[in-house]
Amino acid sequence: MAVSQSKTPLFQEHRIPTEGSDSLHATIMLPKPPIFPKRLVLIPPLVGARASQGLILSRNLARRGSILLSFEYCGHPRSTGTFELDKTILDTQCALHWADDYARQRGLPLHALAMCYGAVALMALFRRGNERCPLWSLSTVSGLFRMDRIIRFEDFAPRFSDHVGIELESAMQSPEISDNVDWQGDRFRGALREYLTGIFPGLRVGHDHFEELQYDRVDVRRTLRQLSAARYLDSVTIPREVPCNVVYGRNDKVMSLDTPQGRDSYRKRASELIPHAVFHQWEVDHFAQGPDREALIDQLGDFFEESEARAVDLTDRSGRLQETRR
Repeated sequence: MAVSQSKTPLFQEHRIPTEGSDSLHATIMLPKPPIFPKRLVLIPPLVGARASQGLILSRNLARRGSILLSFEYCGHPRSTGTFELDKTILDTQCALHWADDYARQRGLPLHALAMCYGAVALMALFRRGNERCPLWSLSTVSGLFRMDRIIRFEDFAPRFSDHVGIELESAMQSPEISDNVDWQGDRFRGALREYLTGIFPGLRVGHDHFEELQYDRVDVRRTLRQLSAARYLDSVTIPREVPCNVVYGRNDKVMSLDTPQGRDSYRKRASELIPHAVFHQWEVDHFAQGPDREALIDQLGDFFEESEARAVDLTDRSGRLQETRR
């Protein structure tokens, strides 16, 4: 396994192969010596994010012995290929398999920490019938459990119509109309910028990019069609032997968790997907910023350690748990 070291020995850069000739750029943050690595934590990225973003947000976990691994979806700056929504599931599956191999070679437990859309991309891998799960625990922070919690196709449609002059559904479904739409043109990009800026006022939304994702590396029409039909979490079953930690912020306005009604509906949806989930709420926003940020990180570290202790106890009693996960 080739490793290219960056300027600091605390980071490693890797390439993760996907289907075909594409590859994902991945970055690993190692604990600073003399802290000894105790586990590997896979952090599926946000759409538009570099691999380093998830590591920076979670960097204090390295102080407790966690090796942190994140990557960039296809189409993003240092990965190859083009971006579309369906590909993020495959990208995450390839990263999970790669992380499992990395952890096994070093005798480390593998955990996952998914933020916002990363929860969709990760949990979509565990639909019924896919019983093999290498994870010792799964944690979500501001995890997205319904696509329309943030992105609503029906809300973008009128903006598209106003800017482009065509009904969005017709433009996507009719080949004749679709051929007359410039999906990379000024009118479409104006509609997209207006819509995304309204949802994410604090993010870098430009005429040609969303954060680090350049639109000329996005299959726009396919992504919109996939978004309109997105059912990625239908029939998801997370094995009960995998502890699940659902963390969210009381100040999260992006997902309307700043109201009692919003928090109640969020917990209900999470419980439908993960009946054995443990919930924690903190005074932070959607991006885990706020007065409880450090307490949130400490709780994640505690959860990893408690999950490992529980796994060792169960293995001592049954001798089968580790083999089941591997």
